[in-house]
Amino acid sequence: MASEFRRDLIILAAASLLFLFSSQVLSFVGPIFASPDETANAFFAETFAAQGKLYSFEPLNTVLGDVLFPRSLLSIDGRILPISFVGLPLLFGGLIKLFGFWSLSFWTPLFAILAVFAWYAIFRQWFNRQIGFWSALLLLITPAWWYWSARPLMHNVLAVSFLIFSVFFLAVRPIKQKFKTNSRLDYVLAGLMLSASLWIRASEIFWLVPLAIFVLLITWKKISWSAVLFFLVTLIISLAPMLFLNNSLYGNYFSTGYTAVSSVVNSVDVNYETQNFTSLRDRIDSILPFGFHPRAALRNVWHYGLFMFWWLTIPAAVGLWVVWRRGVRAQYFVPLLVAAAILGIVYGSSAIHDNPDASAITIGNSYSRYWLPLFVAITPLIAMALVKLSEWNFFKKIKKIVLPVCFVIFFALSFNLVFLSSDDALWPMRQRSIIVAAVHERVLELTEPEAVIIVDRADKLFFPDRRVRYPLRDETTYGLMPKLAAEVPLYYYGITFPQSDLDYLNNEKLKGLGLQIDFVESFGGETLYRISFLQ
Repeated sequence: MASEFRRDLIILAAASLLFLFSSQVLSFVGPIFASPDETANAFFAETFAAQGKLYSFEPLNTVLGDVLFPRSLLSIDGRILPISFVGLPLLFGGLIKLFGFWSLSFWTPLFAILAVFAWYAIFRQWFNRQIGFWSALLLLITPAWWYWSARPLMHNVLAVSFLIFSVFFLAVRPIKQKFKTNSRLDYVLAGLMLSASLWIRASEIFWLVPLAIFVLLITWKKISWSAVLFFLVTLIISLAPMLFLNNSLYGNYFSTGYTAVSSVVNSVDVNYETQNFTSLRDRIDSILPFGFHPRAALRNVWHYGLFMFWWLTIPAAVGLWVVWRRGVRAQYFVPLLVAAAILGIVYGSSAIHDNPDASAITIGNSYSRYWLPLFVAITPLIAMALVKLSEWNFFKKIKKIVLPVCFVIFFALSFNLVFLSSDDALWPMRQRSIIVAAVHERVLELTEPEAVIIVDRADKLFFPDRRVRYPLRDETTYGLMPKLAAEVPLYYYGITFPQSDLDYLNNEKLKGLGLQIDFVESFGGETLYRISFLQ
């Protein structure tokens, strides 16, 4: 038994090294990130490491009225603030202060690997060594887990990793096992890990709270209420500093970047107390963050929750049937179905198009990370289905190779989806990043350090090396141009204008503002232009 356990750890360690290496496919290209969220998280992590704060002061915003900031950030009274959750930049800021900025891209995959070993321990405890081993190995090649670990400045893998750590301390009780004592420290650590998960991605509370209530209802006769008390007190105490941080950043204990930006964008307040809800659906629609749209939810669940990862979801369904027939560990799998229903409705009701092609169904769309907890949770079901398959009499003579062969097939399909299948798969993204990094360096050479660059979607390309304003095609931006040009060198970077558009800008639109736009340099289908006062 000890030799099998040692073999499991060696195989998982070797697979984890390959996972860690593959997760760096985007990280050695340059200081360019694939999304505004990643750019913002990297900026605030570096700011926190260097200055111990989660904001940056922009003097021009005090003069112009908080107009210079990229997507995923906002400006309030001249302070550039995060829109997204603050846990990741706090954690990574502290880590890169200790280890250096070079380490930034490694932390998410490293925590993901630790979570894989915790996953192994959980299901080794709940079921057996074989289920634990295959559950952990399958987690490493779960496409959403693999892909978003290679996008290390996104929150999702990190948040789910700490959620797994919390379950590990609750289920395995490693402190109790190690020291042979009925210590409550395991519950304290479980509360701390869940708190860390919510610091990193607080929106998970939408499904975690109802799920926790459901679990308590079906297990209340078996649980230790003193353990629950230790867990909850630790959780509440460790979440409390988030309220004070929110107050210091946004001026309200219960504000976040999302609510702050909503209050700026929405000029009309809605009084929910006086709304006339005509149906239960209207009430649900007002509570959920993306509303309640069951048809959209079903469509998105089909495309992103089931069909995209069909080689995993089909055996997971078989595994669920096996569990249902045997009545095994219902306290795990019934809550899984409840969580699936909540997550499916909450996030499936949204209309998200991360890809410029709104019809594209690819792994880079946000649904694959929103439903990451479910993709993680079904790995034991897949393991059960594969073990059941290997026990069929038909495979009796080749029983020992059935599971490895299935794993190799799953690995190949997952690798193709993660690295090769679409424009936002990792390898095409890397190739684009190499080109974009060269553009980044050249534009920095052509523009002054104090310059402002007006962009459409290239804010993630130039911030924080240059101040940015977006978008160009906005009357507010046109109105700001004379003020900006009077203060700093002003540029536009975006799709190359045909001559007719340049003539319109110079002879009509900008001329009326006393400005002109001049070609500087082209970069494929995009161009850098200088905007200045008429000569």
